[in-house]
Amino acid sequence: MNHYTNQLALPLPILTNLTPSQVARFQEQPSTLPGLDLDIQPTRVYPRGQSGAHMVGFLRRDDSSMKDEDAFFNFRLPDFKGQVGLEGAFDQVLRGRAGVKSVLVNNLGYRQSETIWAPADPGKNLVLTINLDLQHAAEKALAGAQPDVRGAVVIMDPNNGDILALVSIPSYDPNLFLPRVNRAHWDMLMDEDLKPTRSRATQENYQPGSIFKIVTALACLEAGLDPYAKIYNPRHIFVGRRKIDDTAPEGEYDFRRAFILSSNTYFITNGLKAGVERIVAVGHRLHFGERTGIPTWQDNGGIFPTARRIKTGWVEGETANLCIGQGEIAVTPLQMAVMASAIANGGTVFWPRLVARIETQDLLSGEQPTMVPQGRVRDYLGVSPRSLRILREAMLADVEDQKEGGGRLAAVSGFRVCGKTGTAQIMDIHNRVVDWTTWFASYAPYENPRYAVIVTVESGKSGGSTCAPVAQKIYQAIQQYENQSNLRMTSVTKAP
Repeated sequence: MNHYTNQLALPLPILTNLTPSQVARFQEQPSTLPGLDLDIQPTRVYPRGQSGAHMVGFLRRDDSSMKDEDAFFNFRLPDFKGQVGLEGAFDQVLRGRAGVKSVLVNNLGYRQSETIWAPADPGKNLVLTINLDLQHAAEKALAGAQPDVRGAVVIMDPNNGDILALVSIPSYDPNLFLPRVNRAHWDMLMDEDLKPTRSRATQENYQPGSIFKIVTALACLEAGLDPYAKIYNPRHIFVGRRKIDDTAPEGEYDFRRAFILSSNTYFITNGLKAGVERIVAVGHRLHFGERTGIPTWQDNGGIFPTARRIKTGWVEGETANLCIGQGEIAVTPLQMAVMASAIANGGTVFWPRLVARIETQDLLSGEQPTMVPQGRVRDYLGVSPRSLRILREAMLADVEDQKEGGGRLAAVSGFRVCGKTGTAQIMDIHNRVVDWTTWFASYAPYENPRYAVIVTVESGKSGGSTCAPVAQKIYQAIQQYENQSNLRMTSVTKAP
């Protein structure tokens, strides 16, 4: 009734999403049925469903005019607007611009003729840096980590900052929002425990735990730490009157052994000697506490002490917490991928890149694509080659030492992986441990790093037992992908 009284000049859809068979049957009618017409309307379809849903985003019904459009339509056909992800950030680019036409109607309100005032401009295509094979491999590997897994995976090219895979589980299907989401699906999407629409890779704040010892290690080495000097670990350390337990076994520790067994005692002792200023300075050069600039509208900067903060009421206990990735610090997996990439490439901190270029839908138009610059440098670690070498060798040992290496379950034959495990405590308001966040930060291969892989799993057992096996499956998929790519290249270039 509303359509008849207020929008009689507009078409009234009576059947949508026709199959090719239905279209053919309609067209075969001997004459056009009175009052019926076949019309094509644009729609968005996500053929891969939940895969990559957080970076893609979703649409919601929105019939309002957008920038550079005529804001005084008498009538507007149904439209949608990007709400989050690339759909939100590049909404105007992807949507294009609505056209305008005048419609002459008779005294009964029916159309008599039409005049196009401005043709519609189609939207453009986004070409991403994502490698679909690696995206699917990472999603499959993470999904198998444990039942009802909640976590994230980031794969990055350490040599230019390109994001090759961005995974967050649980996920959702963007198709649920088209044409509109129903109540049952909405309740599922808004679940406070699962949070399926929240990107755990770029938006969720996690304490890094022991993978932050990579930063502590660099600060200590730059302060002159002798990697061969040993300290005794009695499985705990007192900072003031506070006792901090150590999961590493009792015994003597040099840098290498402390790193692969993740000794809290070792890193707190040497971190206090190096000073919080050095640790925070390295973190600032990695831009912890700041957004990465990824264009998904789900980019959390996290928490990290400022230079001013450590000068106002900061105490040694807080430095001890920071040394082991606890306390006043929270990061995203994407930020950790930037960190691992900087270690892998020799100290360059890149801006992550997700969109490679924007190009027209009509590839024959001659319009040149808009390229998004690759390898934009944000900062430099500013540490010595010696410090990086010692750290890299320890990260390699963490995976290759089959007796004590915390990340040994990530080892891949013929593809040398460097890594660091981490397990961060989650405390309640009474300072009791209620859960764990587990990590594995890595890059490979050791000799010529081409991939940085970060795995995060909520409520995991440990970084070594929960996350390292996920990374192993991802690296095995990478190895297989590279072998197949090289085989195809050989086949193409082989002389007849």
